[in-house]
Amino acid sequence: MDTTDTPVAEKASGMDTNRKIMLGLVITLVVVVLGMYMWKSSAVSSVQKQLVEVQAQEAQARTELVERARQLHAKHDADALKRFSAPLAWAVRRELMASNLDQIDQYLTGLVQMQGFESALLANPEGKIVVATDRKKLAEAFSALYPADYLQAKDVMVLPTATGGLRAVVPIMGLNQQLGTLVVEYVSPAYTLQ
Repeated sequence: MDTTDTPVAEKASGMDTNRKIMLGLVITLVVVVLGMYMWKSSAVSSVQKQLVEVQAQEAQARTELVERARQLHAKHDADALKRFSAPLAWAVRRELMASNLDQIDQYLTGLVQMQGFESALLANPEGKIVVATDRKKLAEAFSALYPADYLQAKDVMVLPTATGGLRAVVPIMGLNQQLGTLVVEYVSPAYTLQ
């Protein structure tokens, strides 16, 4: 009888061993799956964090590039306006020496019809505005609109304005004296980088 009881006991303990092995395998499998999931989540999170950092760096680089382009564009506009002012001063000088204010008015009116030019005026050395594209300014004193030291300028000055534009102060020189001061307001057309 012992022989018959032993195989049943061995079968029962063998089944317990099989169950323990199966349970151990299932637990091991669950631990491996959880470990892989956590590793993958960590890797994805790391990649997302790196992507966000790269995007932030690219945005910063783009902002710096746009600002640099804006500065170069402004410098180019200022240089071009300064170069343009010399021949304009020559033309105005010729007409001013001939006391031909109507012709100067036509020059300035034509000038402000060009893109970017907003206004222009000519003041005599005493600070009286003698020609202006905005007729309302003819009744005003130069010093009410601009600093009086502009009237003493000996060289062309291109200055930034509070609105982001440029102001050219152009002295009109005669042979021995200053005949007047021309002030031209310019705003560069908007541009985009794409």
